[in-house]
Amino acid sequence: MRKSMGLGVSLVLIGVLTACNLPSRADADAVATSVAATLTAGAPPAATALPASATPEPAPLDGSVSGKVCFPSEPPLPEMTLFFENSVSNEIISLPHTDGTGVYALDLPPGNYIAYAWRPGESPLGGSYSQAVPCGLTVNCTDHSLLPFDVLPGETTPDIDLCDWYGQPGDVPVPPGVQLAPLPTATATPPPGGISFNCDGMYQRVRLADSGATGKTISVDNWNGTTWVNVWNTSGGDPNLRQVTDDSGYYTFGECQKLLVVVFRNSNPQVTLELTIHKWNGTGLNQVYANAGDYGEWVKIDNRVQFKEASKLGTVNNGPLGPCEWMTLEHTWDGSAFNQTGSNLETIPNCVVTVP
Repeated sequence: MRKSMGLGVSLVLIGVLTACNLPSRADADAVATSVAATLTAGAPPAATALPASATPEPAPLDGSVSGKVCFPSEPPLPEMTLFFENSVSNEIISLPHTDGTGVYALDLPPGNYIAYAWRPGESPLGGSYSQAVPCGLTVNCTDHSLLPFDVLPGETTPDIDLCDWYGQPGDVPVPPGVQLAPLPTATATPPPGGISFNCDGMYQRVRLADSGATGKTISVDNWNGTTWVNVWNTSGGDPNLRQVTDDSGYYTFGECQKLLVVVFRNSNPQVTLELTIHKWNGTGLNQVYANAGDYGEWVKIDNRVQFKEASKLGTVNNGPLGPCEWMTLEHTWDGSAFNQTGSNLETIPNCVVTVP
């Protein structure tokens, strides 16, 4: 009885499996392959790298530069051209400066630059923004090499002052297209009124002119072989406040060399003396000495300059304000510079120092 039942159950299970049509292993593999193919066909394409944009990168913003324009003469400034040279590409951007003002401003592409100025046809000497400018353009500022500066995008670079006109020929680059006046040749015959600062056959002329209410002006002209060309001027302005004194002019130092001495007398707030001395450099003047002091006095003795000033002010016997102490400094010219060679301090008896 039990054997018949087992055979029936087996037959029933076989029938059920046959009715469900379950796939074989081979059929299952075929189905999986078909499904994968269907999913692959319906998937989005794989991402690919996009080509670089054909639109160029925007150019960096320009920066700007500004500063003063100077020339060793009284205003208005002469016409000149300012040059800004890229230190890497050597590209030059020029700016005519013709309005007589002492300032300029200009937009420039970002970069590193040098800056200089020329008066075409006037002189073989240019002006520049050099190491001597931030130094203060004093007697001790002897480095006239051009000073590079940076221009940054969207920013202003200030205080690039084109004020150094005191170097030597060759210190300032000559840009293409700039025509300079040739240097005069030496001559044994001096022109009328001419003197030679350096005894080199080149001739200069010193003039002191009185313009009345506008004060006195001292000028230096250079002989170019056919005519006088003005190269330097300075004036005191209102003679009631500041005046060029009549002892200004050229003085001989050493066997032959001449130096230009300029003396200013100020009357406000008290009597003050300003003394500057200038050396001819072949095309213009370099300042080689400067001093100023209350109640000042000066004297030239051989190659020496003595400058006396009140180092302390006070009253003597309840009198008016005056010196309580005199300081005298002596400097000697060695052919290229003045060197201090002496000093003296003199006290005035019975003088009471005034406290401000």
